[in-house]
Amino acid sequence: MNEVKSTLRRMAVYYLLLLVNILPNSVIADVFPVRNLSTIYLLALSVCLVLYYVHRVSPTGGPARAMKSLSVMALVMILLRGVKYGAVAGVGVLARHAWYAYYVPILLLPLLLLYIALSVAPRKRARVAPLWYVALGLTVVMIALVLTNDLHQQAFAFQEGFVGWDNDYTHGWLFYLVTVWQYALYLVAIVVLVVKCRISQARKTAWIILIPVAIGAVLSILLLTGTMPKINGAQLLEFPEVHIFTAAVVLECCMQLGLIPTNTDYGKLFRRLSLNAQIADAKGTIVYSSASAVPLTHEQFALESGARIGEHTVLNKMEIPGGYGFWQDDMTNLDSLNEELEEAKEGLEQEAELIRLRNELKEKQTKIEQRTLVYDNIARRVQKQSQAISLLAQEAQASQDPALREAHRRKITLLGAYIKRYANLMLLAEESAIMQAGELGLAVSEVLRYLNYCGIPGEVISRADCTLPAEAALRAFEAFETLIESNYAEMKGVFVRLSSQEEVEFKLVVEDLTAWLPAEWQDKLAEAGIKVQQIVEDDVAYIGFVMPKGGEAL
Repeated sequence: MNEVKSTLRRMAVYYLLLLVNILPNSVIADVFPVRNLSTIYLLALSVCLVLYYVHRVSPTGGPARAMKSLSVMALVMILLRGVKYGAVAGVGVLARHAWYAYYVPILLLPLLLLYIALSVAPRKRARVAPLWYVALGLTVVMIALVLTNDLHQQAFAFQEGFVGWDNDYTHGWLFYLVTVWQYALYLVAIVVLVVKCRISQARKTAWIILIPVAIGAVLSILLLTGTMPKINGAQLLEFPEVHIFTAAVVLECCMQLGLIPTNTDYGKLFRRLSLNAQIADAKGTIVYSSASAVPLTHEQFALESGARIGEHTVLNKMEIPGGYGFWQDDMTNLDSLNEELEEAKEGLEQEAELIRLRNELKEKQTKIEQRTLVYDNIARRVQKQSQAISLLAQEAQASQDPALREAHRRKITLLGAYIKRYANLMLLAEESAIMQAGELGLAVSEVLRYLNYCGIPGEVISRADCTLPAEAALRAFEAFETLIESNYAEMKGVFVRLSSQEEVEFKLVVEDLTAWLPAEWQDKLAEAGIKVQQIVEDDVAYIGFVMPKGGEAL
């Protein structure tokens, strides 16, 4: 129900922004210095839509590119609106073809929505391509027919010599076909999203998406029949903004209801963790909290790590950049074992039984200590990156420069990706002395994905289908991150290839490398059995790390 209310509120905001356009479009006179104010307002909204999708969706992937392309189509349509009613208003043939060009974004908006629907979590990729290409082909044909309307006049029929073409025309069969095709694409896209969605609540509330479709259809009918209300002789709304807001609201509903995955709700994800964990700022204000965590008082916030806050609950505390991390251990089982041990001491007469209970308790305590050591080791190894994130966050918070804040935000995501993947490799290394080379490839791939997000091209090809020593994988990944961080400001691109023949080869190609690995890294890599090869040609550095396959002696 919360998703429904939130979706309706967002829908209301969109339509409120559309209604605001009535002022510059119909109420305010189109004279200097407010000439073309409606076009400027809609252009500003279109630019905001582009920036919104860049923030809201994942940085890579087909759906992300389609959503950004959809917002660009909105921008193009508003530009065409300004051209038709402003720049070439007095040149009939140019204004008429600018009008025809409306139908490029008008048809591409629902087509891109269909592409997004087909690309989201495809169950059978082989079935996606034929439907998409059929829709694409038909759409291109319709666009071509509309753009060449002057030759056949099957979309819009004019008087001879195009006399009074802007007002005196009739609709042909092609116009109705294009209109039906446009709304058919919207409906098919919505149906595909609902069918493919695995969230039952989202499927139950998908009916909301029909609201903007119905509103768009009603507004289009009012415009087609000439019954759209007017103020000062100007229609309240025009075709471009009606189509743009219809597509934007449909897409917003799909994202808000969960039919299309977006880059949000990290707080909700944290709340659903099974761990009893919380993150607070330096003042003790809880920022994130899992659902099972017991709320902390100000007195408990000041306690030392390991203090008891309940009969069977121990509070652990860890300082992190910008605040503190808390997690609560349920000591019910351990306390119960202690009680049983005390009872055993009193009731058991045989010393062997008492020794068995002691050993059992010791084993459980050892497992807890080992688990703590693993996480402490991870935190120690990524301390440099954690401190860098804290410094970047402080600088961004203190600065008013949007460009600097955005640059710091992107670099923080890059460092966060490294910490996440390094921790994963460490956990795998704790389980076994060898690991799949593909794990190293996945770690590098995620870091490069965020490096691309920072504006530095990066690509990885992983062809290593074998195992390798876990320590070698960790050292190679550390060296890779050291090179990235040392050359972040100067390098122009990174290409990585991971392959295996007799040995595992981890090769890097870096453009404009200015800082090599420090001298002490030679010993670190050698201890892990890694041989290093370094070549520079024409400002391009070729670095190779050669590692033994898993199971071979170092």
